[in-house]
Amino acid sequence: MKIDVVAITSKDEEVIKTTSKENLELTGGYSANICYTQKDWKEIIHEDYNKTKIRIEGNKINNHHSVFGHGHISLYISGVPKLLAMLLNNEHEYNTSEKSARYTKMMPTKEELMIYEKWISILEQEIKRIYPNEKYLDDKRIHKLAMENARYFISVLTPTKFEYTTSFRQLNYIYDFCLKLLEDKSNNKLIEAIKPSVEDFATELEKTGFITKDIKDYRHRKFSLIVENNDYPEQFGRTYSTNYQASFAEVAQQQRHRTLYYTISYPEVENFYIPPIISENENLKKIWLNDMYYLHDLLKIIPQGTLVNVNETGTYENFILKLQERLCTAAQLETSMQCKKTLEKYIEALKAEKDSRIQPILTELEKMNVGARCLSGYNCTNPCGFKEGIKLTRKI
Repeated sequence: MKIDVVAITSKDEEVIKTTSKENLELTGGYSANICYTQKDWKEIIHEDYNKTKIRIEGNKINNHHSVFGHGHISLYISGVPKLLAMLLNNEHEYNTSEKSARYTKMMPTKEELMIYEKWISILEQEIKRIYPNEKYLDDKRIHKLAMENARYFISVLTPTKFEYTTSFRQLNYIYDFCLKLLEDKSNNKLIEAIKPSVEDFATELEKTGFITKDIKDYRHRKFSLIVENNDYPEQFGRTYSTNYQASFAEVAQQQRHRTLYYTISYPEVENFYIPPIISENENLKKIWLNDMYYLHDLLKIIPQGTLVNVNETGTYENFILKLQERLCTAAQLETSMQCKKTLEKYIEALKAEKDSRIQPILTELEKMNVGARCLSGYNCTNPCGFKEGIKLTRKI
């Protein structure tokens, strides 16, 4: 066996300047030749250019686009609405590094910012009141947790920034998905809210010089996140499909598990997530909801705390992989609690089946149903020591 490195991503500005759409198409042409020749790589890349060009055009026409997936492009996208980032992050061929609303201060509109900062202060006070002697919750962590929960008031269209890496082929498919969304006539509330930003994004993609009309999705696919209705029958076995309501903030964290599939639909009756840290305080709960309805009804903002209908589908192995990340004190509480609920529902459904063939799956899931991941054999490199966090009974 022998391995030759034949391409590598570079952040060198000169390499970026001199890389064109034609360069990436040429890479695809070389890759396509691997399928049809006895030649090795060093011979392929010295093939007559005209022969390679004919192969490139042939692969475009024949929809053999996988050969154009070898070249990757990294985009730094700023001023992009959170919902558009969620659209992109729901497609499975990407890597992303995004500004965190959990750990960095967001800058929404003046009205949102006033409520956001008000709730950071309220939540800090509540965390200290309910956990006065918890060593894990020092002032720095309390402030971050307060920001994490206050961001539920921020619009799902709040600008964020991130680096997004995908293949040359997928970038062109995404451009095609943008055009399809702009043609959508469904009057879906979320689609209509995001259309202006998608149009702007498509224009910016054109400016990169990497978009070609000849590489586009030919399977009638589109952005997969937002649908009209995703109330499917639940099922649990070798694979699973489950429905629940979650905030946009939770969905954004859940969908980052690219081995699982998510869709969201807007509910007929609107409601909002209430953090457990204030859920038993009727006065604070009332103020929380009043602020949510003020933003939603009067300012026509869709807060990230708005609950949407979610369908989650995947295999049990990939569900376990998610549990090994999210059943943890460090995870967003709403996400962690939903994982726990789905795990319990999964176990109960398999027990009711009374089918010996699913016993190995049930055994694996029951190993996870003991609290946080650190209790299931996961090797935690940074133990929290937070008892309620380990028991999955924390309120923040």
